[in-house]
Amino acid sequence: MAIRDAGRKLNTFDLSGCVLYTTCYPCPMCPSAIIRANIETVCYGNTKEDAEEIGFRDNMIYRYFRNRAHGTEDKLLQLIPMDREETLQTFQEYMAKDEKTPY
Repeated sequence: MAIRDAGRKLNTFDLSGCVLYTTCYPCPMCPSAIIRANIETVCYGNTKEDAEEIGFRDNMIYRYFRNRAHGTEDKLLQLIPMDREETLQTFQEYMAKDEKTPY
């Protein structure tokens, strides 16, 4: 929400030079949004372990990505490729547009 609000206020998706302040270590979804926004610094208070102690289950997600990075299958989530040729058409249509928002 903070990234979305900052982008709206600054009228840009590029938050280069901005610093994100948060109460806790970024959850597994947050780094994607942070990196996409070009934010290079995050200051946080609580740790991943603190979040786990109050019931957040982020560790299973971190484990999933760690396993995938090491080529180990994890039953938590199956990613199944399908219909690539058909779905590539959507990307080609996007690329052909004269007006598109660069992200």
